[in-house]
Amino acid sequence: MSTATRKATVTISASTDIVHPQWSVWSSGWQIPVSTPLFVESGGAFRYDGKERPRCRLSNFLDSHQRAKLLYFEASPAPLIWLHVEKFTTRRFHALMSRNPLLRPRRAAAGLTAVLSLLAGGLLASSPAYAATATPDRFLLVGGLLSQNVAVHGVAKDGTLSKVSGSPFSASAGFSIVVTPDGKKAYVASLTGSSITGYRIGADGKLTPIPGGKVGTGAAVVGLALTPDGSRLFATMGGEENEVRSYDVAASGAITKTTAPPAAVPGNSALSLPALTPDGRFLFVTSTTLSKVTGFAVAPDGRLTLIGQYPTGNVPALPAVTPDGRFLYISNEQGASLIGFAIGADGTLTPTPGGPYPTGGLPHGAAITADSGRLYVPTAGSGAVEGFRIGADGTLTSLPGSSYDAPDGMPGRTILSPDGKVLFLADVFSLGVTSRVHSYNVGENGGLAPTGLPATNTGVLMNDGPSAVLTPDQGPTAAVRVVSAQGGIGFFSAAASSDPDGRIVRYDWDFGDGQLLTTTEPEVAHTFTGAGPRTVQVTVTDDEGCSTKAVFTGQTVSCNGGPRATASVTAP
Repeated sequence: MSTATRKATVTISASTDIVHPQWSVWSSGWQIPVSTPLFVESGGAFRYDGKERPRCRLSNFLDSHQRAKLLYFEASPAPLIWLHVEKFTTRRFHALMSRNPLLRPRRAAAGLTAVLSLLAGGLLASSPAYAATATPDRFLLVGGLLSQNVAVHGVAKDGTLSKVSGSPFSASAGFSIVVTPDGKKAYVASLTGSSITGYRIGADGKLTPIPGGKVGTGAAVVGLALTPDGSRLFATMGGEENEVRSYDVAASGAITKTTAPPAAVPGNSALSLPALTPDGRFLFVTSTTLSKVTGFAVAPDGRLTLIGQYPTGNVPALPAVTPDGRFLYISNEQGASLIGFAIGADGTLTPTPGGPYPTGGLPHGAAITADSGRLYVPTAGSGAVEGFRIGADGTLTSLPGSSYDAPDGMPGRTILSPDGKVLFLADVFSLGVTSRVHSYNVGENGGLAPTGLPATNTGVLMNDGPSAVLTPDQGPTAAVRVVSAQGGIGFFSAAASSDPDGRIVRYDWDFGDGQLLTTTEPEVAHTFTGAGPRTVQVTVTDDEGCSTKAVFTGQTVSCNGGPRATASVTAP
């Protein structure tokens, strides 16, 4: 009998047989009684409701409110049925059933045992793709320049902030903060302590100094930029030093100065701030006194070679790079504007059309969306947040409803959640003296609306500079296996794929025969075109949009994606 694939929706009752007219295509009167015993492939047992059970009947977990979709049917050499069961929250199971309801587990070698795998709703703890997400999802670090400490708050997906026990933590004049791609370490630049200090971020959000993670610099450290892979740290020195130094970052978190000589930044600037391109090949540093930005090429050993200097607006301060690496934007603090540059293949800069782009007074640190499509900048002098759409040529145009009122104080830093759905606004100063954090929902058109959540008092004083940062979303890891492949039909499962801080919501399949498919479920059946073995590839994306690429905007990663989000298997 030939194999075939059909889809249908059937109703399953705990007291009646599972019957569907389409099943008669393969076998007249094909029925699966709910009393049919089910057996597990490995060891003849499975875990359900916290107990090991050697056998189970369909009636043990189905009732009249559930519905099932027949995803896949294979008639020979043994009947293979794939059911998708739904009841309020999704539950899935696979069943390899024989026409003989009196099967015994010892006949598994003949391919006639029943296989049950409850994968969602917490029914089976071994399903990594649907593991429960811990709360909070990540942490927000906010530095206090005058109070010389760093506040840490847990962040839930809806934007709710929860203070970490012991926060704020002592740190010397945190004017710039970066976090490693794995979200487990943070480095704080000190203006007054002439040092860079590394802290381990605990699972509970608490900060503890890293042994070997502190280096003296002999000069005020203004800005930090960590390479997208987290292996090297670039630091800008202010005042008369006005140079860029590089440091190697060990897996332990210890930092040591590289052998590369410091690179001079022309002009005496107290606010020289750095931004790296996502590929780590170019570094750009602002010069506030000269109203210019300096470009460097970055060698593998950290050595910097001057590319050129480019005019900006008045007092350029905080640079940011789009995640696609195409554009650089800089806030001109005394020019009430943003300046944009297209980044050439050789690192040279070309002003974007129509710039500089007017803003409110005293624009500060901008946030750019993961798709490089929008930019949000707080204007401390105007008490607002302004939003822009980034055009294909880098042109900035105002978003609908922009500008957006800031609740109180002087807004100083915007930070986007990894999925781009929530924007956090950290004040330099608040009416309550210490810096507060506000939150906005980001609409589909990019517009901002207050979340309605109360502002969070950080307990730090003067959150100025690039010193408010979220720990990154950790990307997913793909895994795929062949469940069954015969007669030109393959049956594949990516259910073993996992996401450490969320869940997987998208599976992109490439079957190696020119056919592609996107699903929201980890299992798929495919009829191949042509003969011969095929390499089947799946790429997974998590619930915050993180997948095969890291998202980086100049100083730190927001999505720690990578090639581990893709896996492949050969189908015979």
